[in-house]
Formats: sequence, C-alpha cells, structure tokens
Amino acid sequence: MDHKLSDRKKKVLRAVVDEYISSPIPVSSSEIREKYFNDISSATIRVELSALEEMGYLVQPHTSAGRVPSSIAYKFYVENFIGKKPLKKKDIRTIDNFFDKKFNEIEDIVKTSAKVISEITNYTSVIVINNINNVLIKEIKIVGLEPNSALVIIITDSGIIKDNIISLKRNTNSSFIRDANVLINKIFAGYTVGELKTRSQMVEMELSDFRELLDCVIEILKNYSNKSAKNVYVEGGNKMLNYPGATLEQAKSALNVLEDKLLLGNLLDDKTDNIEFSFKIGKDETCGIDRCAIMTAKYTINGKEIGQAGVIGPERMDYGKVMGVLSYLSKSINSIAACEIIDKCDETSIFGEEDGKEK
Repeated sequence: MDHKLSDRKKKVLRAVVDEYISSPIPVSSSEIREKYFNDISSATIRVELSALEEMGYLVQPHTSAGRVPSSIAYKFYVENFIGKKPLKKKDIRTIDNFFDKKFNEIEDIVKTSAKVISEITNYTSVIVINNINNVLIKEIKIVGLEPNSALVIIITDSGIIKDNIISLKRNTNSSFIRDANVLINKIFAGYTVGELKTRSQMVEMELSDFRELLDCVIEILKNYSNKSAKNVYVEGGNKMLNYPGATLEQAKSALNVLEDKLLLGNLLDDKTDNIEFSFKIGKDETCGIDRCAIMTAKYTINGKEIGQAGVIGPERMDYGKVMGVLSYLSKSINSIAACEIIDKCDETSIFGEEDGKEK
C-alpha cells in the first residue's frame, strides 16, 4: 500500500505507535492530543485517525475503542522513525559479563550471543550460522599434549575455529608434531572445507607414519562439513507465550515455526546487501505468525558474513532497543572471535621442543 502521508498524519501515526508500544491499550484521540498535539483540537485528530484507518495504517478493535497500529503502520514506523538506541550501562555490563570468558569455538560464542540477546530484549532470539562448506582453511595447527594425544586447531578465513583433542596409537613427540604440521598444511591449507574429499587422494601419497593423524583430521573436517544445513540456535522460545494480547493460535503458530529449523533459518536469511538491519512484520512475512515482527542483523567476522542474528517478538516490540543490542553484539562477536584466533595461534608457542611438553 503506497500512500503519501502529510507531515501531520506522519506525526499522528508515530504518536499512536509510540503509545501502543509503551502500553498495549487502544490509543484515543484525547490521549494523542494531551501528550503530543495540545495545539490541535481532538476533532481534528479524530479526522486524521479516521483517515489513517481508511488507509490501512490503523485498526479500531471496537466502535467505541481507540486505534491500534496495523502491520503496515509498524513497517512505516520502523522505516521512517526508528534508529538504534544507545544501550544502558547495565545492559552493556550484562553483555560484557557474558563474554568475559574463554571460548573454544565460534559456535560457543554464537550460543552465548543468543542467550544474552534474549535476556536483554526479553524476546525470543535466533542466530543462524551459514553453511561452512565454502569456508577457506587458512591453517591447521597440531599441538602435542600427552604422549599419545594432540590438539587439532582449525583456523579459517571467517575466523571460525574448530578444535578437537585426538588420541593416537603412536607417540606424539616434538619431531612428529613438527613434521605433521608441515604435512597437514601442505594438504589442507588454502582449500575450502567442501573440497576436503579431493584432498583424501593426496593423503594416500604421503608418508604412512602420518596416516592415522591425517585420518583424524579428515574425520574432524568431515563432521564439520556435514553441518551442510544452516545451524540454528534459539533462546527464549517460551517468551512468545508471554506477550500481552497473545492468543493461543498465535502461540501455536510461533512454536511451530521455532521447531522448524530449516524454515526458521530461511526466515532470517536476508539477501540484501549493505543493510545493517532488516525486518519482517505481520503474518504475511513471518510464516503466518499474527501480530509478530522479526528484526535481523548480519554477523561478520574478519569481514566475512558468518550468519544472522535475529529477534522474534510482538509487532509492538521496542525496535530501537533491539537494534542497539544486535549492533553491540555484532561488534562483540567480531572482536572476541578475532582474539580467539590470536590466542589459539599463540597457544602453540607455549610448548617446548621436547616431547611437546610445556616449557
């Protein structure tokens, strides 16, 4: 629906949405006049409200009731009036406390992000990690631990780190570890995770002493590659049931969507470029969930998009706060993941040359 709204209609519409987000009670003309337009008569405001209703921006639940925003009104509101709000100090402290620990993998960072987003916004949060088959392997580090075990660290161009402790039949002394690092990076560095099958042929051509270790690395990569579908993490799903005015039918629709990981991943997927936030509002855009809105932000690490983070809530969600949280979390994830790469690389320097033991 494409209506050219006058400046006054825009102000009235914004006032109605602001009030309804603040309190889910139909907004009256007298309330609008008292709080926003004391220089305009209630009759004039009623005319504007009626016009906005005819245009589809407002809905009047009952004849004697005030108006509530439609999905179209929320879209117009987000597109024209809303920017990300600065986070409160307590919210920043909460986020920083969540991330004040060591993480072994990017998935751990993402799961933590989903939890903190849901906690601060009090909405359902969803994070989707993209298919990693196209991720380029930058380096694989083998670090000797015990005489028959080693730590395998996989570092990629998107900052995704996968580490596993593996057990081997043979002794992993310092010379074996040193030669293994050279060999394994000769085989895998510079190739994508999806190309690992073609590298199996090269394994056959290398020294048999390293066959067991190479098989372990290939198994790790295959297990990682088998996550071909998007990985979807959901936190606070039950919060969908607590929104004021939510009906049983809306709750069932929401839970059905949350249980379908493929559908949920596609729902958050945004093909637009150079846009920090995207949103879907109303049941036509949210897979049939009535009075629902989804705000999504792309997450990048080292300049490479790794997935999307989103918040699912009522149409009357606090969009500005959600934008602020997603933006701050995006910067935190990028910073933490970059530090994890550096830390993982530095870990190898603490091991001495003798039998892979710590200095």
